[in-house]
Amino acid sequence: MSMPIVKSLSIKAANIPLKRSIVAKVGKFDNWAMIVTEITCSDGTIGKGYIGPYLADYIPAIASTIKQLFKQFEGREIAPYQFYNEVMNSTSLMGRSGIAIYALAALDISLWDASAKIAKEPLCIHLGGSIAPVKSYNSCGLWLDNINEVYEESQKLIERGNFDILKIRLGREKLSDDLKAIEDAKKALGNGNNLLCDFNQGYNLADAIHFLNELDDKGLYWFEEPIVYYNYDGYKELRSRMKTPIMLGENFHGPDDAFRAMEQKICDFIMPDLMRICGISGWMQTASLAAAYRIKMSSHLFPEVSSHLFRITPTADLCEWTDWAEPMLKEPYELKNGNIIIPDTPGTGVDFKEDILEKYKINLF
Repeated sequence: MSMPIVKSLSIKAANIPLKRSIVAKVGKFDNWAMIVTEITCSDGTIGKGYIGPYLADYIPAIASTIKQLFKQFEGREIAPYQFYNEVMNSTSLMGRSGIAIYALAALDISLWDASAKIAKEPLCIHLGGSIAPVKSYNSCGLWLDNINEVYEESQKLIERGNFDILKIRLGREKLSDDLKAIEDAKKALGNGNNLLCDFNQGYNLADAIHFLNELDDKGLYWFEEPIVYYNYDGYKELRSRMKTPIMLGENFHGPDDAFRAMEQKICDFIMPDLMRICGISGWMQTASLAAAYRIKMSSHLFPEVSSHLFRITPTADLCEWTDWAEPMLKEPYELKNGNIIIPDTPGTGVDFKEDILEKYKINLF
């Protein structure tokens, strides 16, 4: 049986305004710079996807790399996982991280979307799973600003999709401010509901030990990235001292990083980022590793495709929901009772508003 031929590639980019500014230890962002890739096959199928590299200035370089990598499978029968392995095995001169990973992720997502559409199946079914609601949490607010509005903002975040799990950002100069924010968010959530926290790599190790000790009995579901993600010895130290689980993973660049982290036992949970883990193929490899190590796996950003992948992830835990891409999506995914509802449509169900992409266009070539 022959498959359709990969014929052509379209790359667009846009700097989409955020509904709520990001204010965290990593910086302040009012826009999310995104790259949209569309791959057309010989039967007319168009596979679509997007990545979000944050910084608009780097978009042209990533787009150029996408264009170059595409040449490796242009004119061949579509085979997403085979293409992924070929490119990963050929990147030794570029390194298996950074721009090369982002570019391959963009292509991989679009190729899998096309593959599922050719089979006339939703992505999760195409990969061997099934359609069902995916447990998620609202990550669209509770940043470091507006300390006096945490309760009110928490209520709004809960109401957005009847969520019972929220994420809060911590790491303010005054511990008392973080404690107040936690108290107000928990008050809005009510008893028995989960509050996650993210430090966005804001502490050095000494400060992390001090502050996390003060927070360790506050009933937080996890401590996410309290120190720089590559300080493995530091994470071993933190994990040995804290009873609250340590979460890492959004900065794993490919499955190799995930393997090293799990092998060295530096975290309790992982949360790969679909772009940095190298797309759908990279996610599947990482999910197999997490299953082998019996580590719960959540997600970082990209809730549309990530929710499909949760349906084939053995240790799937919580899917991060953000609305950052919604302005450019024709049909944003539905939320119901704190779950993401996967659409029963071929592929990922992701399509784009051309007028929005044009309005916030980033020039590429």
